[in-house]
Amino acid sequence: MKGLRIIGTGVTLVMVLAAALGTGSFKPGTAWADQPPGKLAFNLNIIGMGNYGHGAVNPKEYNGNGDDNGSRHTVFIPLKTTWYTDPCNTDGGQNNPEPTLVPDKGVKMSIVSGDSFSVLDGDATDGAAKLQMPAGTAQYDIYAVAKGKPGGCLDLEAYTYLDDVLIFLGSVDVDRGRAKPGSVNLNNLVYLDGNGIALFADPYEDYFWQLYNNGLRLMNIRFYER
Repeated sequence: MKGLRIIGTGVTLVMVLAAALGTGSFKPGTAWADQPPGKLAFNLNIIGMGNYGHGAVNPKEYNGNGDDNGSRHTVFIPLKTTWYTDPCNTDGGQNNPEPTLVPDKGVKMSIVSGDSFSVLDGDATDGAAKLQMPAGTAQYDIYAVAKGKPGGCLDLEAYTYLDDVLIFLGSVDVDRGRAKPGSVNLNNLVYLDGNGIALFADPYEDYFWQLYNNGLRLMNIRFYER
């Protein structure tokens, strides 16, 4: 996980946020040893689709089963998005060289709070998608893993806003090499200090993941009840 970056000049705000976001007990990159940490609450597949985005020839129009089908468990992204650095050449998943600025490459997946898990917009081939997940007293352990045939790299960066200040929360690599990849823990990118307040709910707002893909066909994300 990369360090905290914040837009703004308020020294007090920077110091408070840096202390609050800390390192936490969960680290991106940590996987469970033998068994998943709890009961599976939601399974999400982020699927790389050919003929979209970066370098696409004769780009196709998305024709899935509806942007607003809340019962679905899939989000479609371009197989090759735009990027700042080839995701296969990054360390730790940070792709944006200036994470204090809103990224303008890759695709955006917003996460908003609600009563249940629901894919509100499953089509990021147009640049943006949206997932709803429970906040409040609900807590989840969140793991991502690259699946499918060997090959392909994806960088995931997380951002949120507090009082109109953009906060860069960190980043992870989700790559599919020849060896079977391990599960990458995302808790520190979603919850304050990895196990507290949801960074996608009040007082935070406009939480999102920026995804940069170079050939990864499937990223599976699992949410386990605590």
